[in-house]
Amino acid sequence: MALEMELLNSASTIVDVAQVAAGEVPAWQGGLVGMVVVMVALTAIWIATALVGTYFEKKKSAPGKSEAAPKASAAVAAAPAAAMNEIPLAVIIAAAVQMVQAPIRSVVVTAPGGSSATWTSQGRQAIFASHSAKAPQAVSPLGTIRKN
Repeated sequence: MALEMELLNSASTIVDVAQVAAGEVPAWQGGLVGMVVVMVALTAIWIATALVGTYFEKKKSAPGKSEAAPKASAAVAAAPAAAMNEIPLAVIIAAAVQMVQAPIRSVVVTAPGGSSATWTSQGRQAIFASHSAKAPQAVSPLGTIRKN
């Protein structure tokens, strides 16, 4: 009996050494390694985006030599407060032409009643009315049911 136990122990040791030599990894260990690799990659992406965000925040807060801050401040002071919130369409089109280096066609679409709340509420009411549940015509009212 002792000889059989000794043979089984040595056989299991040989199998373990053979698995390591062949490069076979148990499934749980491979899954654990894969999860660690994914977590390390996600952490690296998180750190990289945080660093880039910090860099641009510092760059935005400190005006550089390439910015035209003194010239722009005089133009901004002269502009009315209502016009500061909107960028003119011509400026947007000129920037798009400059970026694409090709002619661009400008199409302006205005929705009828865009400023009117009654127009939109009427549309919603029409949509909801078309979705309401309707009683079938074959069903008679409860008052006309005959009892035997």
